[in-house]
Amino acid sequence: MTSQDGHRMAEGMSRRRILGAMAAGAVASAGPAGQAYGSPVRAPSAAERVTGPVKRHMETLDVIAARHGGNRAAGLPGFTHSALYVEAQLHKAGYRTRRLPVGYDRTDHIRDIVEQVRPRQRSVFHTVAQGVAASPAGGDTGELVTPRDAFGDAADSWEGIAARGKVALLQLRPNLLRGARREYVGGGCHGGGVVGRQRIAADQTESARRALINARAAGVPAVLFYLDQADIPIGLVFDAPGDAELPPAGVVFSSDATALREDMKAGGTTVRVELELRQRRVDTFSVLTEPPDATAARHLIGAHLDSVPQGPGIDDNGSGSALLLHLAHVFAAEPAANPVQFCWWGGEEDGMRGSRRFVETEPLQPIRGYFNLDMVAAPNHVIGVYGNGPQRHYIDHFTAIGQPWLEGPVDGMSDQVPFLDAGIPVAGIDTVRSAPAALKSDREAELFGGTAGQPFDPRYHTAGDTITNIGTRALAICTTAGRAALRAVSR
Repeated sequence: MTSQDGHRMAEGMSRRRILGAMAAGAVASAGPAGQAYGSPVRAPSAAERVTGPVKRHMETLDVIAARHGGNRAAGLPGFTHSALYVEAQLHKAGYRTRRLPVGYDRTDHIRDIVEQVRPRQRSVFHTVAQGVAASPAGGDTGELVTPRDAFGDAADSWEGIAARGKVALLQLRPNLLRGARREYVGGGCHGGGVVGRQRIAADQTESARRALINARAAGVPAVLFYLDQADIPIGLVFDAPGDAELPPAGVVFSSDATALREDMKAGGTTVRVELELRQRRVDTFSVLTEPPDATAARHLIGAHLDSVPQGPGIDDNGSGSALLLHLAHVFAAEPAANPVQFCWWGGEEDGMRGSRRFVETEPLQPIRGYFNLDMVAAPNHVIGVYGNGPQRHYIDHFTAIGQPWLEGPVDGMSDQVPFLDAGIPVAGIDTVRSAPAALKSDREAELFGGTAGQPFDPRYHTAGDTITNIGTRALAICTTAGRAALRAVSR
């Protein structure tokens, strides 16, 4: 059959069976006393030798996902079994562990499409308004239309406009972010769905609500909002009685709205909008090693253990979780002068829930710094380093071995952010520069190899993020860097 990511697999053979067949084949290829039969056995490369223990953990997480619905998302069986595996490995190494529970409501994007279909075809970046109606099956496709006054919130906004069956493009009122608050919204990491999204102030929500009421009265089935000169994600949340009957709506960037208006002036444009959100309760937890003395100064190293519901998340973030487990084994086997606590976070894909819970409930005074591991095995990698001080340990290591690296954003929407916000020094490495879907530049291809013009991780947040979606060289670079940083803070 053909798997969801388009890779052809033998009919009836799951990833679990394929991994088993690979292991059996490796054993069967060698005879007694090292005698080889058939094709010669290739000696492992240096990168494969370095990453062997880490990849074995990643293979196990891949099998766990395959056995439990194809994912390891927080609150679902795949995550629980991933945590049980991590705990078992830690107990064998002599650690004591505990779980830090966290519960929250998750908003699942069941359908999430805004696309232009005429005069050109392209997807349009957007955020989905919460609390309004879902699109009908197949969504709404219609010519884009604007009201008389751009905002659509006046009683006569649609007077004389033939809007029935069309999709409205409406401007949000200025000063929209006055009194607003920043919130983390779930659905992805590294800015691919989990974003620091500005939620609009209550008085401005009322203006948008009136605009939706007026659009519905004019026969408009769906609405796209924008804030003039603002290319930032903006959250619209409606929770008043009757809001659930308002048309489905999204918020697009101002630059995209400008391009759509230009197409309207040049002869018209057609868009398709298909949006549906669904709320569900998530009860999950993080796995923490117990330091011998909880009051002693220590460093934390962490990685999120959960995936998105759409796939097994072996690069994002089985790679970081597996590397963290390897580092915990290394730390347990070598005497250390300074304590280190290891943390596998739950709910990162839903807005860094586990790490935020830790920062909100645990004593922070003993924590000298936090190191984050997220997406350390992208197949079309770069090497990104970020932080506000402790990243020097990674930089010193890369400088010593002549490894190129690029600076990444310290607030790149992963589990370092809650610690950063709490005033704790942070650092991290990744292989996507906090932008997994970004296209590799020619310069980046010169520095790190790979393919220019292609995403760092083309299967990010999809069912294709399996054990076949990893870059061994990238993982080897991050493994040696992780060990170097661990040595620096613990010796």
